[in-house]
Amino acid sequence: MRKVLITGGFGFLGGRIADHLGNQGFEVSLGSRTSKLVPSGFNNCKSVITNWDDTNQLRDVCSDQDVIIHTAGMSAEDCAKDPIASFEFNCIGTMKLLKACKSNERKKFIYLSTAHVYGSPLVGKLSEDSIPRNNHPYATSHLAGEFGVNYANAKGDTEGYNLRVSNGFGAPILEDVNCWKLFVNDLCKQAITKRELTIHSNEQQQRDFIPIRNITKTIEMIINQKNPLNHNTFNLGSGSSFTLFEMAKIIQSRTNHLFHFSPAIITNPNVKNFNGNFLEYNVDRLKSFHLLDNVNLEGELDSLLLYCQNHFGKSTI
Repeated sequence: MRKVLITGGFGFLGGRIADHLGNQGFEVSLGSRTSKLVPSGFNNCKSVITNWDDTNQLRDVCSDQDVIIHTAGMSAEDCAKDPIASFEFNCIGTMKLLKACKSNERKKFIYLSTAHVYGSPLVGKLSEDSIPRNNHPYATSHLAGEFGVNYANAKGDTEGYNLRVSNGFGAPILEDVNCWKLFVNDLCKQAITKRELTIHSNEQQQRDFIPIRNITKTIEMIINQKNPLNHNTFNLGSGSSFTLFEMAKIIQSRTNHLFHFSPAIITNPNVKNFNGNFLEYNVDRLKSFHLLDNVNLEGELDSLLLYCQNHFGKSTI
């Protein structure tokens, strides 16, 4: 049984990855800064403390792991509030973890970066060869973390991969995870609690939305690769773009399918809409290695809407 450490294992993305890998038979350690109990619903999972200020402790935690999946990091909002802290954690923290992973047996290291290294908002045709142009601390600190992975990879310390994740969405595993500022998650919760879908941003802005189940499956497929891949940086998205209004229409349709009512779509009249913000988030590199499953937006949306109904809904629906 292969052993996997997931930093930020009790977070939104980390929790979903842990749940998926545990169900696939991996022995999963959920890393956290504080001691936490693993909920009963997790299979093959245990909790471990990751002390980012103690190099020896990090080395001990990593010593018997085969794979490290690094999802821990500061949010975009927190990075903007404290740019110095963003680099201390997203960059230096990643470097500390990479150093802790160094051993005689080369470990796989999967770093969850962000598509927003390219810009904000994301526009145009974006491949892994596109030049990152976003100066926001959230983007630059993640890009610096990627450089750390590249350096460790070049030295042969780890078999490292950077995954530049686009706009992921889906139901959380843990109820106390705050994932409701994500656009799709927010709209699905609105559909149940308010019976409306209010779009606060430019409704014509395009985004690449990817179900969390595709992210978790892609990570599993990378882990299962016997030989190192020829590339170590990948765009991880669906490869299809929708405007915010188009995604709201899909959520409206799935709400009607599940609950037999159609929440009204409300746009912000104070936001100036514009055309020409075409987005093509290129995922051909992942596809060339057969590392991206078929994307099922509706399946993930249905699961998310049912989660919202079970946790926030009223019995009248």
